[in-house]
Amino acid sequence: MYTKKNLPEKDEMVICTIRDANPSSVFAILDEYEKVEGMIHVSEIARKQVRAMKVYLKPGTKLVCKVMSMDLQKRYAELSLRRVGEGQRRTKLQQWGNEKIANDILEVFAKQVGLASKAAYEKVGNKIIEAYGALYPGFIEISQKGVSVLNKIEVESKLAEQLATLIQKRITPPKAEIEGYFLLQSSAANGVEVIKSAVAKAQELAENAKADLEIKYISAPKYKFKLESTNKKALDETLKSIQAELTKHMTANSGTFLTQ
Repeated sequence: MYTKKNLPEKDEMVICTIRDANPSSVFAILDEYEKVEGMIHVSEIARKQVRAMKVYLKPGTKLVCKVMSMDLQKRYAELSLRRVGEGQRRTKLQQWGNEKIANDILEVFAKQVGLASKAAYEKVGNKIIEAYGALYPGFIEISQKGVSVLNKIEVESKLAEQLATLIQKRITPPKAEIEGYFLLQSSAANGVEVIKSAVAKAQELAENAKADLEIKYISAPKYKFKLESTNKKALDETLKSIQAELTKHMTANSGTFLTQ
């Protein structure tokens, strides 16, 4: 897995592996950075962990720590364990796990195209990291938009095609969603059919835009909707087109349409 050549910043959350521990301090390697180590003083360790250091803080254990200060010359960080909230810890571990997934994909790609790992990073990986700050966010963008993302950062055409294909096979882009309520009512004699056809039109528009639309009846005239898509920008545009079409349809059939 790649390591960052720069240094962590104050207050940054970092992944650490414990190298050694004594009753007053824990010494760790910062996994994401090249040749950076750190120390957690006992005052920056939660009480329950201090009481059971042999269980919680043994060599080889991975931790999420907060950078309190950084000695730039020595490449040495003062770290805190107790100042990391549970939500921050989960988020950082998720990011770390995602980067490992991306790194594994890049390793598979390197083997497919006959490159050494270092060369794969030089030709592709480092360009993605420079553009997105990390591999995984770039891979998510590629999974959504395809090879055009790699073309923009000037990855060699043949390599770009192969990597984009692999990423789209391995990574399912996360779905964005919009939830709310449709208010549909009509005074026409066939009002029920008018509303049914409005719902069908909305679902057809969503399908054409490659989005998922779920509509549930709550109570007249209220319907709950959930619109999902892997493309957030396209999702907003899809909702706008649904709103425009349903407004037009309901107005033409002695009805009204509103979104809440």
